[in-house]
Amino acid sequence: MIPSDFVLPSNSQWGHQPPAISPGELVEQLTQQTEHAIREYSALPIGPEPCAHREGYHRVAVMISLPLTLYDQLMNGPTGYRAHYSVGIECGVNFNRRLVEAVAPIIVCAEHLYKDKFDPFLCKSSLLGPFSKFWFPKELTDLSAQDQLEKFKEVILVARWIAYWRNENGLKKGMLAPIPDEPSVLLNGTFVNEAGEAYEQKPYRSRQLFESGWT
Repeated sequence: MIPSDFVLPSNSQWGHQPPAISPGELVEQLTQQTEHAIREYSALPIGPEPCAHREGYHRVAVMISLPLTLYDQLMNGPTGYRAHYSVGIECGVNFNRRLVEAVAPIIVCAEHLYKDKFDPFLCKSSLLGPFSKFWFPKELTDLSAQDQLEKFKEVILVARWIAYWRNENGLKKGMLAPIPDEPSVLLNGTFVNEAGEAYEQKPYRSRQLFESGWT
């Protein structure tokens, strides 16, 4: 549940308006779509990826195909992922964790999906680790995504984010509502060692999202 002192942006405060949906419905529909993606083999396991900053630590990830509307609601909408971070760091972290705990166990149980890449212990300890997070697919976040992002308009109207990007050259990424050619969401697991101990690679991520709407 969202604590009562967290109030999500109104439509006018947010700007971009996909079809209305509550945070609870988003969690429920993402859970259902994850189950559907596993059945249809449209959930893609990734890894194990070694940590560039801590030897002996690896993480796994999964790319989950979504219907366009659900993707837009989740990643770009006023009740979705970034909207929670626009309210506050704690609000964003809580919603991210709610999504992780709804989706990661489904992936862990689908051993046939990832058994050729990594074992169930790594899958569970990484995906359910304390620093796991959802984000846009790499199609929109890699350095090569610049041309892809340039076709989207600045439609997110969070005042803090507008102020942040006013001083930045180039694309104002936090104000975009990008949709990839094949809508999907990426669940990046936590970097863990062989004992399942966790390492936080980006401790600044949540604050960055709160301040700018992007990371």
